[in-house]
Amino acid sequence: MKQLQVITGCMFAGKTTELLNRLNLLKEQYLLVKPMMDNRIEGDQISTHNGIAKRAIRVNNLSEIFKNLTNIKVVGIDEAQFFNKSIIQDLKYLKSQNIKVIIAGLDKDYLNKPFGSMKDIISLSDSVTRLKAICNYCSQEASYSHRKNTVSQNQFLIGNKNFYEALCESCFQKINCENGK
Repeated sequence: MKQLQVITGCMFAGKTTELLNRLNLLKEQYLLVKPMMDNRIEGDQISTHNGIAKRAIRVNNLSEIFKNLTNIKVVGIDEAQFFNKSIIQDLKYLKSQNIKVIIAGLDKDYLNKPFGSMKDIISLSDSVTRLKAICNYCSQEASYSHRKNTVSQNQFLIGNKNFYEALCESCFQKINCENGK
């Protein structure tokens, strides 16, 4: 059994959709979690770009769910890149409790640099699924998240199509060269 599964890729690649699909196929009771920092959706919901929504627990640290694990066999985590480094110890604890974890998150930021603790999460995982999006410019496979808003240099600028688009490597390089990056 693959206890720690990671679903990753650029923005708009379908990570949340894949997470919800995997959870829906399970026969076990699960708990769905998202970081408090992710404030894009009103209330305690995880939502796909296709409009599918599920109720989730919002927490600052994954350890906050430990009191809710009675009869829980699986934990689903969305937007894992927004959790702080304590998520690594929390994931190890969940594994020690024989709880399966399915994680969705961006592995790279808009500068194509490792995002949050995702690199460490991936190294801890039993399986990694890398999804691709469609390039906004040429319709090829995209694996880069490009930030359209260059005013903020903060790695944690939360947004959707208002701030980001998916690009293939060629378009990503071209746009970054044009912008002097």
